[in-house]
Amino acid sequence: MSSRHEIKLKGPVIRPERIPAPLFHDLLHIFVEGAQRALRLRVEGRSTARGTQPAWMRSAAQFDLLIEPPSEPGVFRVESRPLRQVLPANLRPGEAPYGLDLAQTAVDLFEEGLEDALAGATDSDTFDEGLVETFSAFARLFEQGVEAIEIVNGRTIPIDTEGVERVIRLRRQIPAPQAVRIAGTLDTIRHSDRVFTLMLESGAVLKGVAERLEPTRMASLFGKQVVVSGMAVFRPSGSVSRIDVEQMQEASAQESALWSRLPRPLRVSLDTRSLRVVQDDRSGLNAIYGQWPGDESEEELVAALEELS
Repeated sequence: MSSRHEIKLKGPVIRPERIPAPLFHDLLHIFVEGAQRALRLRVEGRSTARGTQPAWMRSAAQFDLLIEPPSEPGVFRVESRPLRQVLPANLRPGEAPYGLDLAQTAVDLFEEGLEDALAGATDSDTFDEGLVETFSAFARLFEQGVEAIEIVNGRTIPIDTEGVERVIRLRRQIPAPQAVRIAGTLDTIRHSDRVFTLMLESGAVLKGVAERLEPTRMASLFGKQVVVSGMAVFRPSGSVSRIDVEQMQEASAQESALWSRLPRPLRVSLDTRSLRVVQDDRSGLNAIYGQWPGDESEEELVAALEELS
């Protein structure tokens, strides 16, 4: 059964029976790109990657804009089909290590990630930097006269300028990817695109992509202790979202002991704007301007300086 969603725009720019074309273009772009990226994140563990998009992504994330009289100005309805109807069989649970509810749609996944990002959930699995970039584009709608946005699908997701600011701050918090080396058991492999999971000694599970490795090589290591080298991609909280693997080999006992810990970012992003504090009469330069911290008179200070010169 298809899933219906309502998008409600409010503000002086919204008028009966018409909407500015650039505004409508930006709105649709957010939802089209967001649905595609959200679905790819759940299937591959990443919302974006270099190169062309997978052929399945565009069709599986497709939704329809319903042409029907809206109940009020600025209301748009979209309909999307569940993943069990649109996702290729080789990417469905059983083989997909990321877990998917096939009753959901790509638009549902987009909304889940958006809701978490608006709430400032720094350790969520429902979005990554690529999706946060898409969510941040809602700011363009507010720049064009929209004052509030609601997405309705059984529940209402309100979007305002404060929420979008939180999303933008969230993006600044994401640490830069860094080179890592880590050991664990190669627990699952999806051979179609070399997506895998690695179980660490602590029981933690890391997700990864090994596009550069031969499938036969990965298959020979399945279920074994391996050590992988690559780039760790982080969440805003600093926890690992995934590892883009460049090398994988069977691990020795020494390597397993040495590299079994979860990587942490070496450099944490800092929003320098958070360090700025508005000054008043008792803070900043105002607190010291015209003041001398000692008990000496001006004459005593001048005399002391003359003695030192």
